[in-house]
Amino acid sequence: MKKKHEVINGQRISVWENKNCVDKYTVVFLDDQYPHNHATYVAYLAMSGRPFYPQGFCQRGEMNIDAVAYKGRGGCFNKRIKFADLPADCQRAAFQDMGEA
Repeated sequence: MKKKHEVINGQRISVWENKNCVDKYTVVFLDDQYPHNHATYVAYLAMSGRPFYPQGFCQRGEMNIDAVAYKGRGGCFNKRIKFADLPADCQRAAFQDMGEA
């Protein structure tokens, strides 16, 4: 069975790459959960490959945990990747969001 998350700085995360959209990378914070309308929601950070640049994109949000799956299996993402495969600026943005910067 394939592991659906990894642990970075003590936090369980799931990292995703999307094709053909401004928020190419998404880091889902699986430990940042809360109930809402009989569902469980998790926090995420969606960003472009250059989140700190003027035309870059970086935004925090929440989504139903059921959406954290491969596209075609009920999810909204194309491909799960490792945190180490994120561009350096995306890693930096995620660390800042985790309070590590």
